[in-house]
Amino acid sequence: MSANQDGTNLLEVRGLTKIFGTLTACDHIDLDIARGEIHALLGENGAGKSTLVKMLFGSLEPNAGEIFWNGQAVRISSPGVAKKLGIGMVFQHFSLFEALTAAENIALSLDDGSPISSIAAKARALSFSYGLPLDPE
Repeated sequence: MSANQDGTNLLEVRGLTKIFGTLTACDHIDLDIARGEIHALLGENGAGKSTLVKMLFGSLEPNAGEIFWNGQAVRISSPGVAKKLGIGMVFQHFSLFEALTAAENIALSLDDGSPISSIAAKARALSFSYGLPLDPE
């Protein structure tokens, strides 16, 4: 895959750094991702993988560095800002409310007020397209 038609990458990270006290979790990370690319983030426990993705999703503020989305410098100050940009995240350890249906759990992450029946229908269709057995209700 290559950069967008105008030469920009979908996501660029330059010098992203996160420090917790005396621990530097991410030290001047550079990353380029073109539209349509899939990347794996690999490393030992404590290498900073989760810290990096949390900065990209707005759950953590970097101490230094820049994030560019479609060639524009952005400040991702919250997961809501990330979602508006079109950045989604599936964390390694996620939490569901076991008393709720799959559709109700999905609804908790949406801001548009979609009816549960609509969310369930979309989830059912998507899971079917991937060959996954999911009853969202």
